[in-house]
Amino acid sequence: MAQKILVIDESQVSARLVENVLQQNFPGCDVLSASRGADGFERFAVAHPDVILLADSLPDMDAESVLERFAADPASAHVPIILMLDPAKGVDYEGRYPTVFRVLTKPLTPEALLDAVSDLLESKPSARRMLPGRSGGAGVVFSGHTGFFSLRQSLQMAQGDRLTGILRFFLGRHPIELFMSGGRFLFATTKNAHLYCAGSPVILSATNLGLIFEGTVNQAVTGCPMFLFLSARNGFPHDDVVQITRDHGQRLFAQLYTAGRVNFEFEETDRVPEYVRNFPPSNEDADNYILAALRHVRFDQLPPAQRPDPNGSPAYTRRGYEMIQKMKLNDVEARFATAINGSEALQIIAQRIGIPLNDALLIVFRFQALEIIDYWSSSALSLPSGNETV
Repeated sequence: MAQKILVIDESQVSARLVENVLQQNFPGCDVLSASRGADGFERFAVAHPDVILLADSLPDMDAESVLERFAADPASAHVPIILMLDPAKGVDYEGRYPTVFRVLTKPLTPEALLDAVSDLLESKPSARRMLPGRSGGAGVVFSGHTGFFSLRQSLQMAQGDRLTGILRFFLGRHPIELFMSGGRFLFATTKNAHLYCAGSPVILSATNLGLIFEGTVNQAVTGCPMFLFLSARNGFPHDDVVQITRDHGQRLFAQLYTAGRVNFEFEETDRVPEYVRNFPPSNEDADNYILAALRHVRFDQLPPAQRPDPNGSPAYTRRGYEMIQKMKLNDVEARFATAINGSEALQIIAQRIGIPLNDALLIVFRFQALEIIDYWSSSALSLPSGNETV
């Protein structure tokens, strides 16, 4: 599988320079980014990168605190780090942290960065790549890799064939598992309770801390979603535990869209855990399931390569206008869909319908993931026609 590189740097200019150099020279790699230490830990939990580039100055913590936390976590303790250091600060990291592969001084040169990353990637063994197609493994109906086969296609295949079992996406030690029954979606879960419950402090605030701890341990062992466990123990005050479990499953599934390339497989089986058996299936089709999930993605979570050009222009794909009629759009998405005419720039559309530009960019991201629109960047729009002399 392709290597993933996580860049943690407060300076947007510096981070973009690093990202551009890496993407131009390592086209097979996924480059992810974070501007704060806390964001870096969150990105690591989702994507499990192979290499970390860490700046020594961050808005929420210093590099030493980040290094100590990465070193203390078994999931990240083995991941090599290239440290980008300001020599004026006079901090010496040499030999203090075993995972620091190399220390580069700012301002970085592309040559120094390329040498460090090249040396590091060459020293790491490549992971086995899973190719899309039918698998002969016991119970596995199909398997693939998002470098060749989109997440949307994997859901459509499972739904179209009316499969029952588990669509499994491999992220680090604990996969994300989407349970399905007869091609209908149940819920997604993972044994990584921290990742599953991210963004849920308000929902859990009225719950006994002892039960939350039990639920966390139980999820780490069985994969049972926290909310189903608490509901079974009468420790969850919310009536609609089914909808909350679905919503958190979609929030979890959305993490796959910002995690870089992901391996997946569908295991066809009716032998599912007890907590799955009585859960009612959803009536959503694959596209509406994905759209609901993608609403959980924030703009700052998008890797640079997935951030649309704010000066670009959206246009419906050949089937896009037909598809949009079947989508369960929210009010803002519906206004945006109505405003697409294939000629206006995104900034003009956003201004005309009265929404912030970043909200419009997120809708572009969702609609592109669903293949509803093509999005022409400003550089593509400015290309001369074949009849012009350059």
